[in-house]
Amino acid sequence: MISFILNFCSIDKGKFIHIPGTWESNNYYKMVSTTIKVIKNIQQHKFEHEIILIDNSHNWPNITLSNVRVIKGFQSMTMTELENNKWFNLHNDTTQPDIMTLANDTMWASLGFYLGTKEAKYDTIVLQHNDLFYYNFNAIEDMIYDMKADDLSYISVDSKKVTLISYVIHQELFDRLIDGDIEFSPEHGGMVKTKDVGFSDAYFFLCKKDFFRNYDIDWIYGDSNHGATIHCLEKGYKYLHLGPYYDNPNYETQDTGEHNIYYYDGLKFASHLKGGFSENKISTNTNSTFYEALDETI
Repeated sequence: MISFILNFCSIDKGKFIHIPGTWESNNYYKMVSTTIKVIKNIQQHKFEHEIILIDNSHNWPNITLSNVRVIKGFQSMTMTELENNKWFNLHNDTTQPDIMTLANDTMWASLGFYLGTKEAKYDTIVLQHNDLFYYNFNAIEDMIYDMKADDLSYISVDSKKVTLISYVIHQELFDRLIDGDIEFSPEHGGMVKTKDVGFSDAYFFLCKKDFFRNYDIDWIYGDSNHGATIHCLEKGYKYLHLGPYYDNPNYETQDTGEHNIYYYDGLKFASHLKGGFSENKISTNTNSTFYEALDETI
């Protein structure tokens, strides 16, 4: 029994939403239709499950989808509503003004996933983007077995790089976690040249619900849920990142076109649409191979 959690956010400049002022409205129809296809892909799993859709923009259509619960996210709430929201105020980071930037879309996505974990009714959680779909519908059950057998705290896809700005902000932490002399590269916006630390994200992230008993999904290390890896490294917990590691230039990976394909036990497991925020990727993507592959699974 698994709770899948994913965010939805379609920018409508005519509605109240916390976003950078320079962002433009996006393709609402394409955002909705792609998310519905991803939901139908999730529904191909035969085990008992629920799908929690966090509607960060408060404009998801009034439609009924099997096993789907739609919950209004924080991103389109007023400050008064946020101040009076129990779950928002219980997050470890929302009381820290130095990391609370209302125009930070990564923060709102992270808080959306966090809210989903509080609303989930099952003991196993999958966080995922609404631009990721599955090929292998038996793999997650096998992963749950492997997690128990190998004492893993989580299984995720990719292993994202440590950016230069993240290192500068958290230098003392990374100096402890990275062996030897630390080297940097100016490429890819500036990064640490290391394989000692590679971050989880929320592209796909599988764990037990009690993982979030002492960790709230964060954004302070540069992107959503990077702190899950830091939490495990600090506590000595084991985890598994499925490859290839497309989002970490410290590893050589083959270009797979417009979407990255991840593998489990030598078989194709899932695909994730490449490049930037999910909202913008889905809205502007004109290539067909991702959607052709997605359509074949449903």
